[in-house]
Amino acid sequence: MKNDKRELVGTLLVVAAATSWGLTGIFVRYFTSLGLSSLQITVFKIFFASIVLLIYCLIFNREALKINLKDIWIFAGAGLISMDFFSVCYFSTIQSTSLSVAAVLLYGAPAIVMLMSAVLFKDKITLIKVLACAVAFLGCFFTAGIIGSGTTIPFNAFCTGILSAFGYALYSIFGQISINKGYKPITMTTYTFLFAAVGTMTFFRPSEIVAAAGRTSTIKFVLVMVLMSFIVSLLPYILYTNGLTFIKPSKASIIASVEPVAATVVGAVVFSEMPDVFGFIGIVCVVTAVVLLNLNSSGKSAE
Repeated sequence: MKNDKRELVGTLLVVAAATSWGLTGIFVRYFTSLGLSSLQITVFKIFFASIVLLIYCLIFNREALKINLKDIWIFAGAGLISMDFFSVCYFSTIQSTSLSVAAVLLYGAPAIVMLMSAVLFKDKITLIKVLACAVAFLGCFFTAGIIGSGTTIPFNAFCTGILSAFGYALYSIFGQISINKGYKPITMTTYTFLFAAVGTMTFFRPSEIVAAAGRTSTIKFVLVMVLMSFIVSLLPYILYTNGLTFIKPSKASIIASVEPVAATVVGAVVFSEMPDVFGFIGIVCVVTAVVLLNLNSSGKSAE
């Protein structure tokens, strides 16, 4: 596949992943209304997705389960340090503030990925990347309403939001290390979820889940739980990890800035959290950043 087509495919995969992640708030708000904590929501998000992946690999792709034991730290890090840590922090932020503010705090991640990629993978920090990162981050601030409307962020939400950005950034790093070692995206995704599922068992509280399920229809509860596992967990991680095979993590993390745009649209459509003029300016900024990264995708500047 030619370089420009690879860049386009990678970009589309990451945009699709980010859009799926942007739907997270719908499910978090639903389960929060039933009295579940961010820890229990994390269990839902990860546990069922890990079961689906394991069953798929055992039946259709056992080769994907073969790894070198000396590389197990990659998958353990992605599952425990990145996915579990990120999920708990991000869900906690959503519960403390609006969907869009939680998303903008998350997007300190591209700068973290850019710096770590430069050190670990010798990924060049180009002017285009820096400019796109700055424009995307500025757009996130506008989209969240932090600029223009005087929105204030609770201190606890700010802390968990920044920590979620760090955890989110680490997945790109672990994912690239996995790909560099020759592992397929399905292998990376499956083991990440399996380790993350093991990690969630440490804060699994069956009594909370049973109590929450009792506050609504059992069928509806299970259906929403399964949908969340697929739509905002399994699907986007598969898309994003495949995207990393086509584009570098520093670029992928910036492109994923479309998530707060998706979260803002969800907030407006589902929860009537309508963006003002600054919100629309933010959306334009994020889209501009993605365009900047792809204007010359076949040239060095896009690297």
